[in-house]
Amino acid sequence: MNVDVIFPDNRFDFAAPLMQMHRDRKRVFVDTLGWKLASACSWLEVDDFDDHRAIYLLARSAMTGDHEGSVRLLPTTGPHMLTALFQDLCAGPLPTGDDVWEISRLVSRPQDIAGASVIKVHRLLSLALVEFALLNGITRYTLVTEAHRVPALLSVGWPVTPLGLPTRWMEQDLQALQINVSPAILARMRDRLRIPRAVLQGPSPDLQAA
Repeated sequence: MNVDVIFPDNRFDFAAPLMQMHRDRKRVFVDTLGWKLASACSWLEVDDFDDHRAIYLLARSAMTGDHEGSVRLLPTTGPHMLTALFQDLCAGPLPTGDDVWEISRLVSRPQDIAGASVIKVHRLLSLALVEFALLNGITRYTLVTEAHRVPALLSVGWPVTPLGLPTRWMEQDLQALQINVSPAILARMRDRLRIPRAVLQGPSPDLQAA
């Protein structure tokens, strides 16, 4: 299993697994976890941030090409979830800039949500995120997640910095985080996860022009 980079201009080439991604997001976030999202009555989960700026990292089955897991990336120089919805989670200024991107909608196939394969998918995506960052001049990621998931992020080798205290939001304790990226961090993660090779597939775009 490798991870493909899905840019706005090549989404048509990945139409089927992208549709599976939106279906799996609905089944996991809405049907299983009970998130109160705008797409609750649909069979797909799509929000305002799945727009022309979004880039997806898509883990696919080597045998079938089906969606196994994915994550969405957004530049912080435009609208993104932390500035639009979760500003109150940050105790200080919100990190933004050409070198800062936001991670959101990390998901894996719901059939694997309690199995060992979800761990493999998340590890591949965590490495792919760092590889993508180093290829494209990204030095930091921001994200909003449930506070109890922070140890899992630390376990893959990500250096996680809280941007504020956990805050109750719609029956969840959410926390805004920052993740720094560097070649040393990638090397440490590859050693810890025992995945020495690059996992990211596809070309690197000019993000400044995106």
